[in-house]
Amino acid sequence: MRGPADVADIERHDPADLRPADTIVGCLRSVTEHQPGKQAIVLVEPPDLLTPARTLTYADVVSAIESTADLFHEAGGADSVVGLLLPMVPEGLVALWGAQTAGTAVPINPFLEPAAIIAILDRTLATALVTTRELLEEKGGPEGLRTAVPSLRRVFTVDEPGSERDLAAAARPFAGRGLTFVPDEDPTRDALIMPTGGTTGTPKLVRMSQGGQLTVAWNVGALMGNEPDTVTLHGMPNFHCGGTISLGLRTLLFGGTLLTLTTEGFRSRRAVTAFWDIARRYRVTSLLATPTTATALLHGQGDAHGCSIRDFHVGGAPLSTDVLERFHQRFGIWLRENWGMTELHGTTTGHFDDGRRPRVGSAGRALPFVRVKAVELDPAGRWLRDCAPGERGLLLTGTPTVTAGYLDPALDADYFPGGLPDDLPPGWRWGNTGDLGTVDEDGYVWLFGRAKDLIIRGGHNIDPGEIEDVLVRHPAVHLAAAIGRPDPVKGELPMAYVQLRDDAKAEPADLLAHCRAHVG
Repeated sequence: MRGPADVADIERHDPADLRPADTIVGCLRSVTEHQPGKQAIVLVEPPDLLTPARTLTYADVVSAIESTADLFHEAGGADSVVGLLLPMVPEGLVALWGAQTAGTAVPINPFLEPAAIIAILDRTLATALVTTRELLEEKGGPEGLRTAVPSLRRVFTVDEPGSERDLAAAARPFAGRGLTFVPDEDPTRDALIMPTGGTTGTPKLVRMSQGGQLTVAWNVGALMGNEPDTVTLHGMPNFHCGGTISLGLRTLLFGGTLLTLTTEGFRSRRAVTAFWDIARRYRVTSLLATPTTATALLHGQGDAHGCSIRDFHVGGAPLSTDVLERFHQRFGIWLRENWGMTELHGTTTGHFDDGRRPRVGSAGRALPFVRVKAVELDPAGRWLRDCAPGERGLLLTGTPTVTAGYLDPALDADYFPGGLPDDLPPGWRWGNTGDLGTVDEDGYVWLFGRAKDLIIRGGHNIDPGEIEDVLVRHPAVHLAAAIGRPDPVKGELPMAYVQLRDDAKAEPADLLAHCRAHVG
């Protein structure tokens, strides 16, 4: 996909007509028919990151999806809901897709506090949990979880061979039999409940469908690469739509190979340190990471000589112009910023690879079946007017992949603005991203931070991103974060936290002077 003309051509089709089936397992079966023995998922682990620790073929993946789906259906029946509390292991994706085939999957961040994990399992009426022995004990133990979550019937682990909880052993009797039940293949039903936001409190629970995931995965393939030789570096977690959909599902939907960068992903310092060696060894062609990871690579050792990377997208946070420019100068690779959110099933904008330098500072243009506009809403969240091109406002995204809502319907009112003109195709809906930004005359989306993150000083709105962008340009600064400090007179005053680069020094007065000189 090179630009708007390709988007218009794609939009002449229905999204469902661009894939071989309406379900994830159906699509993966279709791919497997043509290449059953091809590597689908490869896991690398220290100490030898250049030798695969585990490999699953496409035939392995489909067989495991079907057998785990049968197991989960046996445990939960038609109301099967499977919680997935896992590091980045191949079973995480296999069980995620098996759970959606049987009913509903609930991927959970293993770094959440036990109370938050229990609340998610209880709220979703989970019938089964897949985890590791260590996480199970850390989060309350099997009996403690069953007591706290009355709906929980089975607990499985992926790292206890021979135990009564071993997932592989429990699924083995179903292997080779295909599905032993008739699945609900409605592509619009709730198949995935993905928590978003929060680390100590209970996150919001977003309702997601298989059709929405497949549409976004197809779009990301068109944006980032869908060639047969695609090798996608998988370093983002499977409890996040970036790791699960934009990387995992996208890669396998088009028959590529997913290279999982250790069970820790980009959290692994050893893996990040060896990034370029890994990229060369496995001929990585595509990846998606955060700006923080790109910054770490920029400050690390190694070079891109001999690498096959065709696409390096970043998302999840604003990308510093300085990092983008210096990354290209050093490695010859343009970082291409994209944008999306869980409520949209993931990625919705990006920079098409037209062979030219990306428009620095922009999150790119809307992907197929996506509309983005800046608007002004009244205090009650109702539409007042659309903003002119280049005018700042609250960004709304209209697409058929907008969530059907939250598991808690009380949250829907804040996400779905009222009073909007009927200007979308049938089946599409506008959602409030909560981001401030503009859409320019060429359709590029520009982000200026979260509406709730604005620092309001005496009635003056200050974008923390403008302060952060200036601070990271200081030669001593590695990372920066600006926030509003409560003030009895001004309401809020801006303050910033910085992390200096290794062996660098800077006094607060130096950084203040730098900000005064460069913050507009």
